[in-house]
Amino acid sequence: MKAPRPVRPTTREIRATLDDIAQALQVASPLSTTLRRLVGDAAQQALDLEAAVDRAVRALRRLRPDREP
Repeated sequence: MKAPRPVRPTTREIRATLDDIAQALQVASPLSTTLRRLVGDAAQQALDLEAAVDRAVRALRRLRPDREP
C-alpha cells in the first residue's frame, strides 16, 4: 500500500506564513541588536573587573613579599 501524497500548501497559506515570518523577524531583529550590545558591554565590564581584581591582588602581595609571588 502506498503512502498518501502530502498536501501542498495553497498560495494563500504560503503568503500568510511568509507574513507571519516577516512580522516575527521585525521584532527579532531589533531585539538581537540590543542583546548584542548588552552582551558586548557586559563582556567589557567583566574584563575591567578582572583587571581591577588582578591589580588588587598584586597590591596585596606587595605587602607580603615573603609569600608566593
